[in-house]
Amino acid sequence: AEGLFVKKKAYAFFCVLMALLCAACLSIVNVSSGAEYVMAAGSQSIYRLDVAKARGSIYDCNLQPLVGEKKQNVAAVAPTIESIGALDQATEGEKRGYLANALENGKPFAMELSRKIKDSCINFFQVPERYSEEQLAPHVVGYVDGTGHGVTGVELAMDDLLGRSSGEVTVYYQVDALGRVIPGAEKKIVDTLEETKAGVVLTLDSKIQRLVQDASEKLEKGAVVVTEVPDGEIRALASVPGYSPNDVGSAAANEDSPLVNRAFSAYSPGSVFKLVTAAEELEEDSYGYDFTCTGSINAGGLMFHCINSTAHGRVNLSTALQKSCNCYFVAAARALGPQAVLGMAYNLGFGASQEFGRGLYTNTGVLPALEELDNARALANFSFGQGDLTVTPMQVAGMMNCIASGGTYSTLKLISGTADSSLNVTPVESAAERTVQVMERSTALRLQSYLEGVALYGTANPGAPGNCTAGIKTGTAQTGVYENGEELLHFWYSGYIEDENGPRYTVTVLREATPDDKGVTAQVFREIAEGIAEQYF
Repeated sequence: AEGLFVKKKAYAFFCVLMALLCAACLSIVNVSSGAEYVMAAGSQSIYRLDVAKARGSIYDCNLQPLVGEKKQNVAAVAPTIESIGALDQATEGEKRGYLANALENGKPFAMELSRKIKDSCINFFQVPERYSEEQLAPHVVGYVDGTGHGVTGVELAMDDLLGRSSGEVTVYYQVDALGRVIPGAEKKIVDTLEETKAGVVLTLDSKIQRLVQDASEKLEKGAVVVTEVPDGEIRALASVPGYSPNDVGSAAANEDSPLVNRAFSAYSPGSVFKLVTAAEELEEDSYGYDFTCTGSINAGGLMFHCINSTAHGRVNLSTALQKSCNCYFVAAARALGPQAVLGMAYNLGFGASQEFGRGLYTNTGVLPALEELDNARALANFSFGQGDLTVTPMQVAGMMNCIASGGTYSTLKLISGTADSSLNVTPVESAAERTVQVMERSTALRLQSYLEGVALYGTANPGAPGNCTAGIKTGTAQTGVYENGEELLHFWYSGYIEDENGPRYTVTVLREATPDDKGVTAQVFREIAEGIAEQYF
């Protein structure tokens, strides 16, 4: 009986042991067939090579790319003796050390090449270079950081959209346990760079932008803004000095601050601001007002002078603009009253910032408060663009666009729309955009006539283009800053040019802080105006 008990006990133990063994086998089968484990096991034999990444495109108004236009050849290489040898020959031995290490390592790698090589272990891809060495409109386009996110300009303002429109080139290789490519094994290529054709469409015109950038280099420091009449689309915007988005570090260390967008920055306007006083005078039907300029005028016990204390004699609004007579406008502002002149300045966009997107906005400038202009001296300074008043080249361009369009003020436009990967464009409108009639059409037309007189007979004649009609106002603004005993001045040219249908483009040029302009601002205005007329009229 005792032997029978022992046999039964052994048999039971054997059954339990077999059951545990079966359970273990079943577990192994389940583990080996589970989807997540299969994927994990598979990923261990796959090597992912990220060849290139790119983000959405930025276009001009004619859908010409402003970024990524230049392409570079990038090779995805599975290192073998043959492929490394071919690369060494193609690079004339300059990369020999790097290539030798790559062969020893055995893992796939990517490298730039100037020309293609035929080798089954080398795949070539054309990858866009984000910025060129002579980048168009760098202050508008902006640049990205090391993570590929926008830091300034449209790159920042439209960062989300440009990021969603990204694409990449990735190659998946089959490798052994040491990470070496398995000879003859198939590789998988994923190329989604076509998706980066989607992006942002700007109002800039590449042809005009190139013309403006080339001409504006003479300014040394300053800005140029070109708009198309009547809607105020910005066709070119340049800030000088420029910079390369490929070398932001050097620009940041430059004492001339090339990263600053001077078109968005505020300066004393000088006599270009006389057009505000002139517009209000015409609105109140005072254009017949005559004045005798003796070269100086008393305002609040302080004498204000015309340039070099020149006595201009008997002048009206037209001749006062031609001669840029300060005394005339001091007297005119006194007759009109501060509220009237200040109101016209507000209506023309002065004292207000304009935002085109996150981080992309203009300086507000400074408009004196009404109570400040109750002071006769402050009002006198204000009437001809001096004192505490500051404005941006963008604001001056907006004023000139209003006059050229017949008195309709439109906020300037920079972002036109968005494009999908098939380049179908969807227009965008900003809630901040406004279009309003701020002066009578007759006022604007009379100002146009006067400005054409300034170009033909007045202070703007040196900058008048020879191949088209232009209306121009000049300005020279004191800064109160001296260098080597000479005061630094801001020089302005702002005007429009006409085709057979009337005013077509406005051009605003600022040269910043120089004691003697030597005619450079006039030369830049004339070169841009003639270049646009030659291309488009």
